[in-house]
Amino acid sequence: MLQFMVEQLNEQLSLQGTIVDVILRSDQSLVEEEEIREVILTFTEAEDEGKPVATIHLFELAEENSCEVEVEVEYPGAQSAEQTSHLWEQAKRLVPEISLTEKRRFLEPKKPAQETRTLDFHFVVEQPLTEEELQQFTSTLARFSADLGKLVRMA
Repeated sequence: MLQFMVEQLNEQLSLQGTIVDVILRSDQSLVEEEEIREVILTFTEAEDEGKPVATIHLFELAEENSCEVEVEVEYPGAQSAEQTSHLWEQAKRLVPEISLTEKRRFLEPKKPAQETRTLDFHFVVEQPLTEEELQQFTSTLARFSADLGKLVRMA
């Protein structure tokens, strides 16, 4: 399922920007006899410094032939509270269940060394088995890709 998802996302996201990195990660639990497989895609509109970058985590769900998609879009740099609020409002119009996290890193009091805002959301897709399911799956990924393309263009 992970390979199928990467192929489909590569096709859909190439219309919106560039996948700049693909990582396959496998973790074996020492306590339980369980292996977690994950693919991490890094996506951006342009590879310019300071542009928003999306990280897409694909987790294969073992109990069913499905995949969880977790997305984080990071916006670097300082912004006012009003700008951040506007960014979140725009994002919520695209993806109603999206959340916002702000992070400030200080090396000295009252002098932030790094500021970022991260928008994140997730959803689950199932392996299509019929032609109708394939059409719905393709439609879901096309809508996701278009929305993600808009999210990485927001500033």
